[in-house]
Amino acid sequence: MTTVFMFPGQNSRYPGMLPKLAGLHPRNGELLAEACGILNRDLFTHYRADNDDAYSNNRDVQLGVFLANHMFLQILEDSGVRGDLSCGLSLGEWNHLVHIGALSFEDALRTVEQRGMAYDRGPRGAMASIFPLYVEELQKVVDRAKRTGLVEVVNLNSPRQNVVAGERPAVDETMRILDEEFFCEAVVIDRQLPMHSSLFEPVGREFSRVLERLTFNRPKIPYLPNRTGELLFTPDKDTFVELLTTHVYRPTLWRKSIDTIVESHPDATFVEVGPKAVLHNMLDKKWHRKPRLHTDSADVTDVHLRTVIESLRFKSRAN
Repeated sequence: MTTVFMFPGQNSRYPGMLPKLAGLHPRNGELLAEACGILNRDLFTHYRADNDDAYSNNRDVQLGVFLANHMFLQILEDSGVRGDLSCGLSLGEWNHLVHIGALSFEDALRTVEQRGMAYDRGPRGAMASIFPLYVEELQKVVDRAKRTGLVEVVNLNSPRQNVVAGERPAVDETMRILDEEFFCEAVVIDRQLPMHSSLFEPVGREFSRVLERLTFNRPKIPYLPNRTGELLFTPDKDTFVELLTTHVYRPTLWRKSIDTIVESHPDATFVEVGPKAVLHNMLDKKWHRKPRLHTDSADVTDVHLRTVIESLRFKSRAN
């Protein structure tokens, strides 16, 4: 069995997730305290469930989800569960970089904060998730909607789930056509930022200066970037900088990433390591009939996690 950790992106969040995780495992409280010291911020207070402004800007969205993903990873690893491979959707790629040993937790945390701040300074727009529609049909709709402004397919997530982003009138026009002619579920997932679209190229160029200052290590397991969806075994610093820069304003190839893993590792078991179960649910049986688990649960997370850990231990012993 090849255990594959999947780290979700910034839409996998909810109020109070960090305090819940900090109380779930002793090391998580220490991690949050460590992050407070690194960033010189009181994250315990900021991410309380009763703080309505906990995710009011992109900096805090990215930091919150990155930390939550890392806390779930900490619980798994402290329980003896290891990922043979990993990948991350959008923001989740930064957890992937830590997991494979390409970046330290401290460097990744500081860089994610800088990334979020750069996003907050970026151009305004919108993003919408589209389901169920094949990307070829969606592209035809997007081409029609471009008469009202810039809009692009920016996340190719699964065979029938994709994301568009761009200027708000063009995203609205795309959603109107889809509603009237295709009866698709089109949901706005960001009302401010057109992430992964060409509108965000200035943000990527700004962020590249932050990336240039980082020290990247040779990863101990392969790097699977969103930009290419291909396993890289010996990436150098220039490769990391180029892929993480263009990641900001070019499409994410999540579908290709998963296909690559399944093709190279037919015995893959996928585990979503982070809040909610977005990636787990995306990987349905109509796409790949592979074992899949998720770490989070809305109610009894501790009981659910123990069940997941025991299941992974059993599968590992059986192999």
